[in-house]
Amino acid sequence: MSSFVIAGLVLVLLALAFALSALWQSSRRLALGLVAIVPLAAAGLYLLVGNPMALDPSLRKTPSTVAEAAAQLQKRLRDEPETFETLVALARSHMATGEFSQAGAAYAKAIKLRPDETDVPVEYAEALLRSSPDRRFPAQAVPLLERAVSANPRNERALFFLGMHQLQSGQPAQAAATWETLLPLLQPPAAAALREQVQAARAAAGLPALAEAEALLTVEVDVDGLLASQVRPGDVLFVYARGVDERGPPLAARRIEVSSLPMTVALTDADSPMPTATLGSQKQVQVFARLSHGGDATPASGDLEADPVQAPVGAGSRAQLVLNRTRP
Repeated sequence: MSSFVIAGLVLVLLALAFALSALWQSSRRLALGLVAIVPLAAAGLYLLVGNPMALDPSLRKTPSTVAEAAAQLQKRLRDEPETFETLVALARSHMATGEFSQAGAAYAKAIKLRPDETDVPVEYAEALLRSSPDRRFPAQAVPLLERAVSANPRNERALFFLGMHQLQSGQPAQAAATWETLLPLLQPPAAAALREQVQAARAAAGLPALAEAEALLTVEVDVDGLLASQVRPGDVLFVYARGVDERGPPLAARRIEVSSLPMTVALTDADSPMPTATLGSQKQVQVFARLSHGGDATPASGDLEADPVQAPVGAGSRAQLVLNRTRP
């Protein structure tokens, strides 16, 4: 029995000792009966409505690794009813520890409880992929992906996995088409990486290369002569455009590792972080430039910055920025 339960029973007995002192004088049998029954009733009530698992030392220990946290969660969930939420949590914990077959079994049970769910089946399809000996999507995974895309054509993971399956199945043209619908939904770095896969799929299908996005604003960035010595190889240049009111996320942004300046940067709609707020949706923008020695997206002391300028948006539009101050 845990020390917590023992301490609790001792406190109950002490309380009874004080409360029953008068009763002892008049009815010892009744007093002895209460001494025996009340602690047992308290313990029974705790087991009925309390949380006995909280007394388990293995569950009270703070996990120090993902594996320990997952093991605690799995032990807890095994004693709880199999609801959709608990099954999904169990499946995700198995995914985190690389137990993909167990994850797939939990996902399968969860989907039976909610057949109309469209996001979790994509996770199930990934579990099936990762547990597959040949690292291909098995037959039962494909309808899950197709249904998810049909329900939400902007489901990024479903689109990526469906294109991956199509490429694995010898359908490079279909894979390229699927991934091309995904490109405008991604952040610029991810979109650039996927674009290479699209070009490879198009080449495998005998299709022409995907046309490069049209430059809507060409920005030339230079550095003031007094600060030129502060530009070092490996520094990262951030060039981005915002609306003229300078509110909201950037309409376009580029992150480029530099070796020297000046540098010319082309901004397109493919550089728009938000598909619903693109560079091409504006007539005028404010353009900014910052050179980071650490490569962080968050401005830091010592970064070189340029005064923003306002520029038109459209084919042939240009802007010039000069890094002329050091961030304090």
